[in-house]
Amino acid sequence: MRTASKLAILTLALSVPAAGQDFQKPPVISARSYVSGSSKILATGSFQINEDVAINEQASVSDGEMTRLQFGVSGAETPNALVTVGPDEVGITVSRGKWVATAGAEACKGKMVVTAVSVLGRYSCSGVTAHNPGVAGLGKVDIEFAFTTRS
Repeated sequence: MRTASKLAILTLALSVPAAGQDFQKPPVISARSYVSGSSKILATGSFQINEDVAINEQASVSDGEMTRLQFGVSGAETPNALVTVGPDEVGITVSRGKWVATAGAEACKGKMVVTAVSVLGRYSCSGVTAHNPGVAGLGKVDIEFAFTTRS
């Protein structure tokens, strides 16, 4: 199945909670490595991203307590994203070149589903602080982020 089709199905299966609903406590992700996956990153505001980005298999790992899912190459000029999952919070970082925006539970609504062989998620984050060390001041972005992985 094509990546776009998988993400469309993921989008339908993982609806974002309505405004005002509590952020879902992250599920436990067992120790595993990842063999495939992709994400759809949409960022609007101080910087823009609208791209599908493949998982970086070498940089993605779960140890049973903490998870790091890297899509693309961190720090690259090309769009990339990082999902970190701990016992109490999911963190989402999206970046393009020197622009970086990191969102925590307070800025996001979303859901993650974990199975024995996959981790799927969809998050919507509003008003996330964006930073670019080459530009004076801070900006804001809204983020729509969906991902699917296989282990």
